[in-house]
Amino acid sequence: DWRKLLSFDRIIEDDDDESDGAEGGRLKRTGGAANRERQKRLERQETKSKSTASSAAAAPTIPIGSGCVAQVYKARLCSSHGLNPAGTSVAVKVQHPRILEKVCLDFYLLNKFASFLEYIPYLNLDYLSMKDSVDQFRDIMLPQLDLRVEAHNLQRFRRDFDGETQIAFPEPLVELTSREVLVEKFVEGEPMLNFVLKEDETHSKKDREELARIGLETVMKMIFLHDFVHADLHPGNMIVDRNKSVRGSPLRIHMIDCGLTVELGETDHKNLVKILGSLIKRDGHGAGKLMVDTAKKCQATELDVELFCRGIQKICDDDEENNFLESVGDYITDICYM
Repeated sequence: DWRKLLSFDRIIEDDDDESDGAEGGRLKRTGGAANRERQKRLERQETKSKSTASSAAAAPTIPIGSGCVAQVYKARLCSSHGLNPAGTSVAVKVQHPRILEKVCLDFYLLNKFASFLEYIPYLNLDYLSMKDSVDQFRDIMLPQLDLRVEAHNLQRFRRDFDGETQIAFPEPLVELTSREVLVEKFVEGEPMLNFVLKEDETHSKKDREELARIGLETVMKMIFLHDFVHADLHPGNMIVDRNKSVRGSPLRIHMIDCGLTVELGETDHKNLVKILGSLIKRDGHGAGKLMVDTAKKCQATELDVELFCRGIQKICDDDEENNFLESVGDYITDICYM
């Protein structure tokens, strides 16, 4: 039982005690009813087993982070586990109660609503494939509700980037992980946002440029080499430290929260590489033709296809002086408006 192997730092109190200061009080309030419900359920289980001492150590603490699917707590190993000695800091990700039922209901409603809109003849929304988009998002989202999948994703990312000195992923403790609970080694560092919002001697412009290079190279490797992409990359999921095991202690990015990933498959991966390759070479007409040829649904006439390809070529020609990778977001926006 993972609860008997972990020791949490702080316990959530049922009253409105502000002894932990303003920040502690805020975290207590934002923990919400779901957090308290899970605490009470665990305490009842411990009471039934007459294990009062372990109850105090195993009850959930104030969360250090919370998302739409789960909350994260910091804990320590009570005893050695594998190569990790007792006292090792770990992050414990615990699902919100009944989250699976809630998400399934949301997708059911979205699916019905999308089908209804596509069914209305005069709206002509069928070409948007709204129902297919909902189904694709469902297929990506539902596996995230099994935290064992996230542990597997972490293992794969660690294998893909083995030997890298400036990119890292937390080590999951698979034996302690279940559908509702993920245990992984705690990552020490500071949020990426500190380097975005601050500029001082420890957060310089040079550091930002270095982090941007690391992030870009990492994403390019995910897309072009591994076909396994972290699909929830934002500053909150990136922790920065310095790799002191390497000469010069270079900056290093730890990517966390790897439950949401995208794997295209061999055929779609090859198509994506061909399209991006054409855009990098400024062959907009060829890129447009590839987009049409690989589309699952295409109701366009030959004239529509030719105009679309010319539009993609114009985007490339107008942006000839700019770096493609720096402007890819603008390209996608322009294409969506065509």
